[in-house]
Amino acid sequence: MTTARPLHRPLPEESLRVLRGRRLHRPMLAPWMVMVLIGVVAFLGLGFARTSLDRSAFELDRLDRAITEQVAMNEQLRLEIARLENPARVAPLAEEMGLVIPGDTRQLLVDLGGPAVVSNDEGGTQ
Repeated sequence: MTTARPLHRPLPEESLRVLRGRRLHRPMLAPWMVMVLIGVVAFLGLGFARTSLDRSAFELDRLDRAITEQVAMNEQLRLEIARLENPARVAPLAEEMGLVIPGDTRQLLVDLGGPAVVSNDEGGTQ
């Protein structure tokens, strides 16, 4: 009869020993730390958004002032045009330049099929 032998020879007991020591702890974020981190990020995000909105508001204010100035300038130019086109101002200047209102008027009738006919106020033709 044969007896069974182990495949490996067992190690002597003195080669194995248990070391007592501190248990390894990995740092763990507490839930309140996560909430504080989220709060800080939200605060910074709101500050950035507010800064962007304020910058846009300043730009809109600048554009509104520019529009107001241009509207006022447009009104002044319209008044200047009305003053310069006033017949009471234009008539004396025209007379100084030798322009006069014609005494007699003639009508020129154009017939596209024949020669032009000129008529006087007296009713005759030339």
